Amino acid sequence: MAPPQTNSTGFPEDLVHKVGAAAGQIARIQSDFASKAESESAPDARAALALDARAAAEQVLDEKGVSVQDYNAVLAAAEGDQALERRLLDAAREGY
Repeated sequence: MAPPQTNSTGFPEDLVHKVGAAAGQIARIQSDFASKAESESAPDARAALALDARAAAEQVLDEKGVSVQDYNAVLAAAEGDQALERRLLDAAREGY
């Protein structure tokens, strides 16, 4: 069996694609949460929305087979690596 293809950051290319796709979905979840939270004035309702958004984001990571640690590590690496950031954005657009 061939080893996983890696990139200059050392992350397997498959992981980069999964994180990019997850990031795109999580961005939509965050946007939906922000819209709903704006219309809620009760702190309890906002807290419930935040819990729902977090659960939805965790479900996306589960479905993609990505740990929270890997997700955060790849996104952190992308902050200083434009090529990695571009590949993540491409994967988000493709929905992988």
